[in-house]
Amino acid sequence: MDNSKNGFIEVQVLDAPGLKGGCGCGGAPPQAGKPATIQEKCEELRAALEDSFPGRTRVEYRNLFEHPEEKETQAGQALVNRMFPSPIVVVAGQPKFAGSIQVKRIIGAVESQLKS
Repeated sequence: MDNSKNGFIEVQVLDAPGLKGGCGCGGAPPQAGKPATIQEKCEELRAALEDSFPGRTRVEYRNLFEHPEEKETQAGQALVNRMFPSPIVVVAGQPKFAGSIQVKRIIGAVESQLKS
């Protein structure tokens, strides 16, 4: 859902655990140490967006196997058909990033959406 017209942005992180595939681009560079889980990265993203845009964003993690209705969305179909790697980050109803949760890039996309 696109709520950007009222100054509120919803960010969804769609995940299909266990499905591999996608573009083969490798996503984000490997990190030293134990990688964060997707849920941990969602919490980091939620906190960073709240710091940057207090009260103007919401982050929601959606596992396609727990929320099968998401499989019918554009981003859900991209995951199911293995067109892009999981997770897919959707900003204001538009798929923006795939393969990782890059907090700084997502903040930039939210900022652009709020300015438009």
